[in-house]
Amino acid sequence: MKVAIPTFGPRVSPRFDCASLLLLITLQEGKVTGREELSLAPWDSWQRLGNLKELQIQTLICGGIDQQSLQMLERMGIQVIPWVAGEVEEALETFLKGRLEPGLTPYAGYGRKRHRRKRNFLHGRKKFE
Repeated sequence: MKVAIPTFGPRVSPRFDCASLLLLITLQEGKVTGREELSLAPWDSWQRLGNLKELQIQTLICGGIDQQSLQMLERMGIQVIPWVAGEVEEALETFLKGRLEPGLTPYAGYGRKRHRRKRNFLHGRKKFE
C-alpha cells in the first residue's frame, strides 16, 4: 500500500494545492517499508492529481483540499483523509493504528488533541488546556 502526505516542514501541509513536498510512504502488513520525498513544485494542480494515480497512491492524508480535487481523487480510487493538521509522524502513527479521521489533529500519545476545561478553584477562573 502507498500513502502520500503533503508536507510543510515536519507538519502536514495546511493546503494540498500549496504544498511543495510530498512524503511517499510504502506499507506492507501495516509496517512502513519505504519512505521517499518528492518535490511537487514542477506540478500544477491537475498534474498533482494525475501523478498521484500514476504513483499508485492508495491513500492521501492532507490538510485542506478543494471539493473538486477531493471528488476527482475519490473517482480515481484514492482514499482521501482531509483536514488533518499536526505533525506528519503523529498523523502517520495514528493512521497505522486505524484511528485517523478527517479533521483530526493527532496529538502524541493520545491519537487526537483534546481540549478540556478545568476550573482553577484557587483563583475562581477557568483554565484551558
